[in-house]
Amino acid sequence: MSHYVYAVLTEPPRGDAGAGLDAEPLRFVPVAGVLAAVGDMAARPAVSPATLRAHDAVVRRLAAVVDAILPVRFGTLLDGERALADALAARAPRLRAALALVAGREQMTLRVFGEPGPVAPAEPPPGELGPGTRYLEGRLRRAHRDAAVPELGPLRPWLAPLVRAEAAQRHDAAPLLASVYHLVDRGTAPAYLEAVAAGAPALAPVRASATGPWPPYAFAAEQLG
Repeated sequence: MSHYVYAVLTEPPRGDAGAGLDAEPLRFVPVAGVLAAVGDMAARPAVSPATLRAHDAVVRRLAAVVDAILPVRFGTLLDGERALADALAARAPRLRAALALVAGREQMTLRVFGEPGPVAPAEPPPGELGPGTRYLEGRLRRAHRDAAVPELGPLRPWLAPLVRAEAAQRHDAAPLLASVYHLVDRGTAPAYLEAVAAGAPALAPVRASATGPWPPYAFAAEQLG
């Protein structure tokens, strides 16, 4: 029987987390100082709106009864205890660090809308660098600009007291410019939404739409399979 993995935790749930997406019992497997929340399945579930919602519902129930959770990508099915142990052990130090970051926190998501502006030219590196190096330097500078989402600059003073960590994804699908994920302390989502509403006029002509709270999906980069 294979193990379908829902999340990585630091501790067993403090209450009932219910069953898995296929109504299977949840189990909590300890490896290298973390716990994997798994259900036993014979095959990977088909991708559909219903199964995606069911997976998310399991993650949300778990998040409600633990202090720290790293959601695992939908469809992660590992072939038995050894495969699960190997996957966790290989990533354990990074998983423990990520769990420490998300402990007592949850995710808010900002969608940034507007018209894409011109990309600032990359500052040329010293002349002795070759064309390949100059190209890579330019790409690196543009990547840093994209990760920073400069369009959010006027809003950042409003959010700074609440945000504990940030991840961002640039989009090439205008009017959606970027998705920005903020880690905030649990219970501060209303204050975060109020801060977005208060600072929104300063963003014009760009606008931002906030949703949440969510389990910290964007801060769980260590996938197991």
